[in-house]
Amino acid sequence: MTSIRLACAVLALALSACGPGFDREALFEAAPEAVRADLQAADRHILVVRHARKISEDCNALDCALSERGAAMVDRLAELLGPRPVGEAMASSACRTVYTARAGKADVVQHQPAPGLDTPCGGGDAVARSRAVAMLAAEESGSRWTLVAEHSNTVCLWIAAFASVEGTPCAAGDLGSDAYGDIFWLYRVDGDWQVTVLLGAFDVAEAEAGES
Repeated sequence: MTSIRLACAVLALALSACGPGFDREALFEAAPEAVRADLQAADRHILVVRHARKISEDCNALDCALSERGAAMVDRLAELLGPRPVGEAMASSACRTVYTARAGKADVVQHQPAPGLDTPCGGGDAVARSRAVAMLAAEESGSRWTLVAEHSNTVCLWIAAFASVEGTPCAAGDLGSDAYGDIFWLYRVDGDWQVTVLLGAFDVAEAEAGES
């Protein structure tokens, strides 16, 4: 009996040392090992991404669709997030950001991409929510996971609103025109927000997407 109790105690100690399983395993495995302990300890997570690739780089209208490669990127992002929906998904009302935010498998709440641009993607009532209001809602949310899809010149506004941009691609103020597929992972530990960046985490090569 003593040997059985000893074996059970050793097993329990080993399991506790491994720590609890993370609720989005594929995403966690893509994170740098140096921040994984903090990610485990965090009570809130906000994932900010630039929209997936457009049907044409010259298309800047609000209703621009995603390319085949862009659609494949959304699928990859959805795989990283796993089968469970995020608590909330947010995006500017440009369709390319809305389509990207759908990777979170939750209804996408739209905000204006710029003041006065209130046309929603997909039709419906005018978009009244500003980006500033969206940021405040994300900060005050009770959801463990929030997904935000933005543009090359607005992703960094989100990061700077929560954490330092030093050492990230946002240090220059905005993202380069060829910067696609990065996940800016904001996480809160003991009330303080930090950020780690998963570079190219959901980008897809042309060959993988079947584009010529």
